[in-house]
Amino acid sequence: MRLLSLIILSLLIWAAPSFGGVVKLRELKTLQLDSTPKQVTSTADGRRLYVLTEDSQILIYSLGGELQGKVAVDPDIDQISPLGPQHLLLQKNALKQAVVAMLEISQQIDISNSPILGDETAPVTIAIYDDFECPYCAKSVPLLKQVLEKYQGRVKMAFKNFPLSSHRNARNAALTALAANQQGKFWEVHDLLFENYNSLNPKKIDDLAAQTGLDMEQLKKDRVDPRLSALITGDIKEGTAIGVRGTPTVFINGRLLQERSMAGFTRLIEEELRQAAPPQAEPQ
Repeated sequence: MRLLSLIILSLLIWAAPSFGGVVKLRELKTLQLDSTPKQVTSTADGRRLYVLTEDSQILIYSLGGELQGKVAVDPDIDQISPLGPQHLLLQKNALKQAVVAMLEISQQIDISNSPILGDETAPVTIAIYDDFECPYCAKSVPLLKQVLEKYQGRVKMAFKNFPLSSHRNARNAALTALAANQQGKFWEVHDLLFENYNSLNPKKIDDLAAQTGLDMEQLKKDRVDPRLSALITGDIKEGTAIGVRGTPTVFINGRLLQERSMAGFTRLIEEELRQAAPPQAEPQ
């Protein structure tokens, strides 16, 4: 029996494939740090990198290597572990403690070329990345109008285009809305497109635009203006860089809205309004 086992083992070793492949390591990006790294980790999807430094900071980078932000942390923290896209587990080994923390990044969002609804001087900006064929975006329109009405004069909304490749008419709809913006009718077309999000096609989009009284010949000329296409591409690029993966994605003064409800909007807006309020003078 022992001899038979040895023979079988010898056959298995002889039959085992020999791997002689050459493995190469290709460096894609080098992050130049201001402080000595203590630990480097990433989210499960690899889209965000965290660096815990020796001087007790957490540096947050995008996958492309752009620094998205930094935050000072307790010097007792020895190790960090991502818990999803917004949470971190902070380990304090010497104190035998583990802390769950939420990481909130306030993104810089360019709205200089975005259609704006509301008072342009309002201290709070809702930036929404939308797709005109997205059912969830269409469902969000009434809620957004309620929010703007509740905070009239204090909140404005900026529309950011994020047409998904899976929606064949979304980019054409976005171009039509931007072309309508040239005639001051973006929001009228915006509302009609979302009311008909599930039946859009080229003819339907033109028919909806015509209902608003637009000069259709001018709209068709504006729609092929490469500058409008560049605006959409720029919105997509910016959104992707700051973590937009689907629609609608909403930021309030750059802070990602986690809960798309009146309560969720109210919490973040009230926080931002308190921060924007001038300090109260102390009574004499």
